[in-house]
Amino acid sequence: MSTTLYVRLPHRPHDQPQPWQFGALSFALVRAGTDAARRAPGGTAPEVLREGHARIADLPTAERLVLILAASDVLLTTASVPPLPPARLKQALPNLIEDALATDAQPCHIGVGPALDGSAAIRGPRRRLLMVADRAWLRAVLDAFAEHRHRRRHVLPAQLCVPPAAARATAAEAPAQAPGAEPTLRPAEYTAQDEPATLVVEAAASALADGGELLDSATVGATEPAPVLASQWQLTVRTGAHAGYGLLLGDDALAAWQALAPDGTWYADADAAAAAPVPALRNAARAGWPLWIEGAQACLREPALDLAQFEFAQGRADRWNLAAWRIPLALLAGIVLVQVLGMNIHWLLLRNEQQRVEAAQQQALRSAFPQTQTILDAPLQMRRQVEQLRIASGRSTPEDFLPLADRFAQAARRLPPDALQALEYRGRMLVVTLKPGTDIASLRNAVRQAGLQMEEDKTGGAPGSAPGSAAGGATGSATPVTPGSRWTVRPGL
Repeated sequence: MSTTLYVRLPHRPHDQPQPWQFGALSFALVRAGTDAARRAPGGTAPEVLREGHARIADLPTAERLVLILAASDVLLTTASVPPLPPARLKQALPNLIEDALATDAQPCHIGVGPALDGSAAIRGPRRRLLMVADRAWLRAVLDAFAEHRHRRRHVLPAQLCVPPAAARATAAEAPAQAPGAEPTLRPAEYTAQDEPATLVVEAAASALADGGELLDSATVGATEPAPVLASQWQLTVRTGAHAGYGLLLGDDALAAWQALAPDGTWYADADAAAAAPVPALRNAARAGWPLWIEGAQACLREPALDLAQFEFAQGRADRWNLAAWRIPLALLAGIVLVQVLGMNIHWLLLRNEQQRVEAAQQQALRSAFPQTQTILDAPLQMRRQVEQLRIASGRSTPEDFLPLADRFAQAARRLPPDALQALEYRGRMLVVTLKPGTDIASLRNAVRQAGLQMEEDKTGGAPGSAPGSAAGGATGSATPVTPGSRWTVRPGL
């Protein structure tokens, strides 16, 4: 079972300079069961292991980190988005939302949400949800969590992290909205349908005091108390599946806004239920981590609702879940280890066999020739000793002149009388000079049947001269012969 760390971020301070310093943030460490257990009827809910407030360096580690941006810092709108590659889409997005913003779109980070126009088979531009946030604020948040230990990271808007209110009545039974009802940021296709909303009111002072002092520690003295905005309330409203907004209101503004609020379910924290000038909040349900966790888990099931896109997207290496590859990697390491051990064992066996063969050859050489002092190459020394014994006994070898000449004469008995022009013996082989036009193919077949090997002489002997010819000649002078082809004859293999 994996763990997830949910962290709620305070609203972006508009009147304080950068760099922003984060203090204690509200968090909840949740351990979730298996997917099958959650989908089963009566499945177990996620278990909250820890919750409270802590600085980023003191937050517990988890498999997944979920950062929830304040609803007042994220604008949800819609636009017709063309199918472009990511690099070109990022450049085109500011032009698509400039009419929906009161400020310049260039400093904004724009996340592309899911399509809202039905079937995925539609080609061309599609109407999609766009999530707009301040790029500098989002970068400061992600940089602050750069040293936190986690595998996966998500950034979600708070208005989509509250569960949508269930419809309690049909459209015919639903109360009609007043003509002067407060306008929402819902897409145009949803304005005709009055959906119940989810409204969460929290004390903005607790979000700033408990959520962290965003002032630089150098600008605020150690003994100076943190500013308390007790008269401000943080309002989070979800008006549809992909619609919602957030507001920061004072006491008077909250009381006035209540008359224009959409119909829905109210939630409030302890401070808002006790001090907010809204009678409906006294009986409202309690807004706590169970509410936010339920909505965030539903939001995580739709990956397109993640604000960490484009330059804020998590790297591919960071998204790898190495824990899932533990068994394959262990098997691969075992296979490599077995292969290396097997190769080394086989090499040792072959080396022992080589040593036994060499020892047997040396033993045979010493048994046959005890006078041998040093043995470097036993087979070669054995052949040389045998050759010396054959020469000493007067026995000829197949490479001597007489055996070679006798066998070549038997093979060349069908040659014309004038075909053989010269016959030499050198280098333990015969060098034969044949008259041009001699049938070489039949002669080579006959030589092969006699157990000899006949090849063309490529040693560079010039035709017309044969130094050291067997035909004899004056000392120090070449014996002229008729030009012809030269061939070497030696015993066959």
